[in-house]
Amino acid sequence: MPSLCNVLIIDNIGMLAGLYSIATICYVGGGFSDSGIHNILEPAVYSKPIIIGPEYSKFAEAVALVKEGGVFVSRTPLELEACLNKLFDNSHLLMAAGEASGNYVEKNTGATKKIMAYIQEKRLLTN
Repeated sequence: MPSLCNVLIIDNIGMLAGLYSIATICYVGGGFSDSGIHNILEPAVYSKPIIIGPEYSKFAEAVALVKEGGVFVSRTPLELEACLNKLFDNSHLLMAAGEASGNYVEKNTGATKKIMAYIQEKRLLTN
């Protein structure tokens, strides 16, 4: 791990999306409550490695990104520390995790176009 680390903790609505773009690794909260994680797609858009808590199974994108290697799950503070050390110590893993996040977003874009094509194909808006 680098000898000097800059950490920014934000608890403010509307600021995170812009800050994710300048981060190296993003921790997304909510993963220790029954309601589950907050929005992991915001940092994924910027191709960032993401760390979350263990309550994510209700979120298809989180399940997929854990499987694809863009998201890491930490259940304890020691696991979080180990995950951060692993990412900072291995630039290839750091880059691969970020790429996995960005690729997930890229391959899942275009939902509006797909939905509109389906509606037209099935003639769901005809009188």
